Amino acid sequence: MNSEIGRWDLSPRPYGPNWSPKSPKYGELQVGRHPRTQTSPITTRTQVTRHGSNPNPVRPSSSGGEKVMLPFRQFAPPRRAESYSHPTPLEEFRSSRRWPPAGYRQDEALHPGVAEDLISAGASNFKGYVDRIPNAPTGYDRFYAVMESEHQSRTDRAPFRHHAYRDISLNMTGPADSQFPWLSLEQPCMAYAFGKSAGTITLNYWTGISGSNNPPLKFAGNAKPRKLKLLQILERLQQLEKGLDEEDPEELYRYLYSTLIEDPEKYTGNPHYGMEQQIADLITVLTHPTWIDFSNQRNHVVAKFFDSSDQQKKHEFFHQLLLSVELYLRIHSSHHADKAKRKLILQLPPTIAWDLAVAQRWLENMSITKSRISSTQSTFGFDLKSKTRQKDALRVFAQTLKWPNMDEIDYVLEEKDHKEKSLEDRSADAMSWFSGIILPGKTMPWLIMNSLVDCDRDTGDALKYLTHMHPAAGFQYRANTYWSAQCIVGKVLGAARGVTQIAGWVGPCIYTPDLKRSECVRIRQLQSLDPRLLPKDVESMDERTNPLGPQEESYPIDDYEVPMPDANEVTDLIRMEKLAFIPVKDQPPPKGPGAPLLFDAAISFACGGESWPMRLKYDVEFIQAFPCHQGPHVLFYDFKYKAIRIDEGLVDIVDWARQSGRTSRPSSVRSSPSSKMSKALTTTSTAIELAHTQVQKVLAIEAMGVSDNEVFARAWCAHHGHSAIIANTKETCMACAIREAYAACVSVVIFTEGGKEEEKDVGLYG
Repeated sequence: MNSEIGRWDLSPRPYGPNWSPKSPKYGELQVGRHPRTQTSPITTRTQVTRHGSNPNPVRPSSSGGEKVMLPFRQFAPPRRAESYSHPTPLEEFRSSRRWPPAGYRQDEALHPGVAEDLISAGASNFKGYVDRIPNAPTGYDRFYAVMESEHQSRTDRAPFRHHAYRDISLNMTGPADSQFPWLSLEQPCMAYAFGKSAGTITLNYWTGISGSNNPPLKFAGNAKPRKLKLLQILERLQQLEKGLDEEDPEELYRYLYSTLIEDPEKYTGNPHYGMEQQIADLITVLTHPTWIDFSNQRNHVVAKFFDSSDQQKKHEFFHQLLLSVELYLRIHSSHHADKAKRKLILQLPPTIAWDLAVAQRWLENMSITKSRISSTQSTFGFDLKSKTRQKDALRVFAQTLKWPNMDEIDYVLEEKDHKEKSLEDRSADAMSWFSGIILPGKTMPWLIMNSLVDCDRDTGDALKYLTHMHPAAGFQYRANTYWSAQCIVGKVLGAARGVTQIAGWVGPCIYTPDLKRSECVRIRQLQSLDPRLLPKDVESMDERTNPLGPQEESYPIDDYEVPMPDANEVTDLIRMEKLAFIPVKDQPPPKGPGAPLLFDAAISFACGGESWPMRLKYDVEFIQAFPCHQGPHVLFYDFKYKAIRIDEGLVDIVDWARQSGRTSRPSSVRSSPSSKMSKALTTTSTAIELAHTQVQKVLAIEAMGVSDNEVFARAWCAHHGHSAIIANTKETCMACAIREAYAACVSVVIFTEGGKEEEKDVGLYG
């Protein structure tokens, strides 16, 4: 088929499946003393004086080339005898953790090739992208952050514990397991929403939050479809489960334009036999404003429409679904190239893209059955093709969260008691979950939790108010509390011992006497004070956080140090004392009898006979640090930081925003990086202070030891309004974590070991 769609193309990213470019070639390794010469000036850098350099050398913009995880280089100093072997400088540095390595003096300088080996090899590298949203007004962009050399064993993302949980994200332009964040329908990409530690997110998701996720787009057509009876619609949907009959284009044209829609050029001698013309006509019909807008989060519980008791609402949904399936199958015709499909889908209006998502999830998970009642009557039913998978995923979800009434859940999921209501018939959320008709985005965690609650009769009516429209929420059930990963309580308590995160929920968490045995609560949390990232902050990410610093002809050894957390003196005295909730004085209007109240949350900590209360006031984020390779790495001197142990006066720091350089937040602006390395990037944006200029120093909180140390550090961040990098010292080094803070434009890093090995979670919370 000679279709116009085949000429569309998609601009490729400079990365393969693992986002790892080829290693750059470096010159021959050389070491020696070099004169501190002045480098050539460029406009995007401020003037920086290296230690011992000539006055006022000007920094180049970057070191040139991409950074990857480099292999060890076989560089060896002169030997005394051929049989006498010596380790390479890099191997010696890795084993001794002393800087400079043996064979180097503090006043020497490294040639670029040697510096790449000794300083950049294995260090985490961060790169930001800014993509303009198609068909949106100028200034509406989406942001992404790429960690170079990411692969399955080296990632900051939490793994999906069950295949069903992958439905939280949808890549409509390629294989489901190809999770490039810029190809997902939902933005930011939910495949990057959860970090490896409970209560954390990834750097890519943090960056995407600052992008424009809902641009003001208006696409409204005037064309209306032909009227159809519900039975006609269901019969056609059943036929389409086998796909389109592309071998008979005459029949495709006849059914589409005689039954579903009008051919606008039928009587002009130019009927729309071409597949691309039919695609355009279906898009025009589906942009009519009367259809359900599935891009609106309020409409993401799809079962409210296809399982509605309102026959008119049900009829309208299936009519829209039929048109969407017809469009979906035509776009994914075997006659169209993959690049053309991707190009088209990425250019579609949001409402049409979400219609295609509904169609795709329907074709993957639902099947329509037709049975004859009599010679003149038939009835239709639905076969839930993924129900077994969804039941297994729900069981894994409950077991992971140590659900207090697991015996009841196992009994109900077996579905052997005919007196019990069918799982999918218990609520609209349960129907959405067990049918597998789940739209990508933040709704899925609420569908699975509400389905779990529906399967446990002991929860009663107390927990029926959980909804994705109020994500800052959680509940107490028996002796445990459970919290949404979008709630600040869950983000802080994710660090506690025995607590895990799965499918967007954090638990089981500590019991609180301030709530009833079974009670749902909503938490008042203020917007984070962190500056909002701007395009310049994202685009300059790799330049600002280069392990070498700015590009030079030589790199003085004295410009680097090896920061190491103090692992010798670790306090184990801090303990969570109480999880407290105080009802807000001015409550919002109740949504019904027994509706949850709005609370202020706080945690009291006990240490040295004193009580330290921390109010969980701000909705900050905790960003999982990306693992580095074969650390520790050295840190360029311009990445300034202040190291402090968790018990060394952290509670007395109340003005870190001022100390780190944060300015008062004007409209909706964020900011970050270092003092000298980033100020020059503000030359083109004088009206709004960029985020990266507002982080001139990073607070490095050493919270190793018991888990409560990290909980206390997170609570301090929530109390004062600081988002933070969470760096597990077993996976990343101090230098890489500090540089990631500058990349993310946050001014706090919390160093942890994930608790102590002897901490056990068996029977911890009942």
